Amino acid sequence: MIVYRIPISGLKKSTNKIYAGEHWSKRKEFKDSVLSYAVHFCRPVQRVDTYPVEIRYKFFFTSRPLDSLNTAYLAKCFEDALHSLGVLEDDDPKHVAKSCLEVIKIDKKKTKTAVVGLGPAQNAQNEDWLEITIKEYN
Repeated sequence: MIVYRIPISGLKKSTNKIYAGEHWSKRKEFKDSVLSYAVHFCRPVQRVDTYPVEIRYKFFFTSRPLDSLNTAYLAKCFEDALHSLGVLEDDDPKHVAKSCLEVIKIDKKKTKTAVVGLGPAQNAQNEDWLEITIKEYN
């Protein structure tokens, strides 16, 4: 199992932007930003060696959360970044059989969230982040 934790406060973009007709150059710019985050926060790069896999995208929001399906665009950009980094051999159905999106709203007043490992600051109470878990598909 591979787990990455990535701060996403600066990357929060809804799938609705795509439906609104966002220009392809803006989508490319965003995808490049996600790759840059992945290069920085997906360390060490661990290559998946057994396929197919299931990938769980767990979004933690301290700010106003996106609807679960509105995180799909961000998840897709990170999946492409994992492929570019060499974590995933490919992102076709032969390699990624299942993708799960989960949204969790964190109440800043009631919880102090400590994130272990690389990723958001150790005291991430004011930060949105994404936890990506890759495991063998059964």
